[in-house]
Amino acid sequence: MRKAEAYWPLILLLAIIKFVLPLFLQSPGYELQRDEYLYYQQGQHLAFGYLENPPLISYLGSISSWFGDHEAWIKIWPCFFGAATLVITCLITAELGGKLFAQFLAGISMMTGAYMRVHFLFQPNMLDIFFWTLAIYFIIRYINEKEETLLFCLTISLALGFWGKYSVLFIIAGILLALLLSQHRKIFTVKKFYLASLLALLIILPNVWWQYRHNWPLLHHMEELQETQLKYMNPVEFITDQFMMLLATVLVWVAGLAWYLKNKQWRFLAYTYFLVILLLILGRGKSYYSLGIYPMLLAAGAVMWEQWTQKRNWARYAFTILIIAFTYMILPMLLPIWKPEKLAAFYEKIGIKQKW
Repeated sequence: MRKAEAYWPLILLLAIIKFVLPLFLQSPGYELQRDEYLYYQQGQHLAFGYLENPPLISYLGSISSWFGDHEAWIKIWPCFFGAATLVITCLITAELGGKLFAQFLAGISMMTGAYMRVHFLFQPNMLDIFFWTLAIYFIIRYINEKEETLLFCLTISLALGFWGKYSVLFIIAGILLALLLSQHRKIFTVKKFYLASLLALLIILPNVWWQYRHNWPLLHHMEELQETQLKYMNPVEFITDQFMMLLATVLVWVAGLAWYLKNKQWRFLAYTYFLVILLLILGRGKSYYSLGIYPMLLAAGAVMWEQWTQKRNWARYAFTILIIAFTYMILPMLLPIWKPEKLAAFYEKIGIKQKW
């Protein structure tokens, strides 16, 4: 397969738009969401771990406090990681052979649906999505280039993801099992794979040690979550949410899943997707825990749509307009773009509950 180049002027333009769009669209007058206050305040009491989450997001909150207490310095992080995830998604598209339109489509697909909401909130989900996507990018590059130093990039990405959100364990398990089921299982015979894995273990060791010293608060928190929230998770609702979260781009990511399934070299990524979804269902994970697995599907789907519309420019314009138009229609459900009274009336009219 001939690898396409990354169209950096386009990618950087899309990243800038992704970065400023939530800040531009938010109506003034809103405070931080309650969880955002929690993670920011944790940053004022730095440690190697906390009861509910790993410490990376709190370190970012601490950095924000250096510049004052203005909310903009807190909101800058989800916007930054959103833009960075968009860049990596476009680079995955290029690695898969996508050219200009494919990279454009992958980029705008990262600006809609649940990603618009997640990349506005100062919560660990932004880190989870970024490091999952980064890990997928490095394993794709490794398969394309067979450069063993990329294995260190892969495992470091996953280790940093562990510092961001413990749900990174789902993508780790998914990747390892998928590789075992694929033609790429020979990766387990590469010596540097184990050296890279050892480095990853050393990186996460401070947090694991903190958990041990404090009698494993993560396990206590997971038990509490199971009793108060996760036991009510419904597999049917979980699957339904997978389509609803990214409804504007469902034709892109479903095409991406099909593209992986029909390409023997990349079929293990389809296996990874199914395994992650299965593990989340079995573990009663919340539906949005899976958001980190979709950028790779959007990248492959963009490649397929580029191939389908190679001689049909009108279809490319129409498809792009459709995604943007649908995003505009659901925008009030993604961001607080109106004053509270107007938003409350809108939510009541359409019969949903929303919290900001």
